Amino acid sequence: VTVPLKSIMYAGQSEYQKVDIIETWFGKTLLTDEKTQSAKCDEHMYHEALVHPALLKVKDCKSVFIGGGGELATAREVLKHSSVERVVMVDLDNVVVDMCQKWLPEWGDGAIDDPRLELIFGDAYAWMMNTNEMFDAIIMDISDPIEAGPGIKLYTQEFYSYAVTRLNSG
Repeated sequence: VTVPLKSIMYAGQSEYQKVDIIETWFGKTLLTDEKTQSAKCDEHMYHEALVHPALLKVKDCKSVFIGGGGELATAREVLKHSSVERVVMVDLDNVVVDMCQKWLPEWGDGAIDDPRLELIFGDAYAWMMNTNEMFDAIIMDISDPIEAGPGIKLYTQEFYSYAVTRLNSG
């Protein structure tokens, strides 16, 4: 499907991927490696559905891990829960986060300034596999798997088998 391009707000290459922020009929749109990650017209539906069912399932959710989440919209939704005291977000690509803050600030809606958010630039797989920290919820907001891509390990049974051991009971 092709749609008319209204403007290119940002086009660049990070250490990990091609990053574009464009405007189309769908509104502002984030692309990585030429694949749409989210668009203004429906990003709220994706991020709300990603976050709220999980957090509402946990009684008194206090701590949340977000793998990925460069637009900061997942953090925005998590931080709407007043019970949440700590959010650790690990995203590989600071260029995505920086450009989203610059060109899509409404998606994060100030989440970056919330003292409950700890933003770490790094490999979410390595971070999770090396932490002893426990969480009430783990949310993965990551790109589609690309064979030999940096995020492919986040789609493995090994990762999820370990991640579940980082969940508090309840």
